[in-house]
Amino acid sequence: MTRCKRADQLIAPAFLAVALATAVTGSAAAARAATNHDVTVRCTEILKNPDVTNGGIAGTGHCTLSGKIEDKGKATDYRRQVGNKALIRRVVAGQKGTITFLITIDLKTGAEPWSVTSGSRAYRGLRGDGRQVVDNFSATPATFVMKGTISR
Repeated sequence: MTRCKRADQLIAPAFLAVALATAVTGSAAAARAATNHDVTVRCTEILKNPDVTNGGIAGTGHCTLSGKIEDKGKATDYRRQVGNKALIRRVVAGQKGTITFLITIDLKTGAEPWSVTSGSRAYRGLRGDGRQVVDNFSATPATFVMKGTISR
């Protein structure tokens, strides 16, 4: 009996530790999920050089952010091409701060995921990602819509 009792004494704390770790991890994941908020970014731009490949300015214009963030301001797109990917760094300078997005366009598939790479003032520490769902770069002015989620 001593052997079983000793095993029970070792197993019970181990079980409790696993249960506690699972509960903490689960509640942290739930807290992260609870802080994600929808955002839509609508931009209208005049393209200066839509085929620039060296990181230069591709276009300038104006963006409006809605959802969890309500802001608007000037936008500048910088375009670089690496192989079959066009990397657009969209810098939106709103009234509350600046947000820099990185849009990675797969030139073969057309996929256009984006992520937040930095933010200033009210947007410091902002994270987010999503998809560019409208890419009407051939229009004058060009129009773009990005949808996704943001969090701190």
